[in-house]
Amino acid sequence: MIVVDANILIYRIVEGEMTEAALRLQEKDPDWRTSPLWEYEFGNALVLMIQQKHLTPKMAVQLFQTAKGHFIPGEMPADPDLALQLATEKRISFYDAQYLALAQMLDAPLVTEDKALRKAGGKSALSIHDFLN
Repeated sequence: MIVVDANILIYRIVEGEMTEAALRLQEKDPDWRTSPLWEYEFGNALVLMIQQKHLTPKMAVQLFQTAKGHFIPGEMPADPDLALQLATEKRISFYDAQYLALAQMLDAPLVTEDKALRKAGGKSALSIHDFLN
């Protein structure tokens, strides 16, 4: 089991340079857990891609539906008190602290491409490539 943040979920669903790595990550460990907040972050990323003309609104809706089918089963809420404590101690956003708190609660590694979140997570937060190697 691994905890993944929204950027990993985006790489898995939206075709791009990191998609292959995200697929290999899922092959290595298919038990992905994530915060319910992923939907908001994923949606915001899709909106940005529409604004940048990388996606049409219709494509974004289809990708969002696909993502929900894949990731809703792995949703788990983090302890909000722990997330608040981690956000304060690590000087990260409450959003990012949700993923870190969930990883701590499950005693599982957090896989993220967010450098600040990896720094806050210490040895338990890894990039895709670090986890694969």
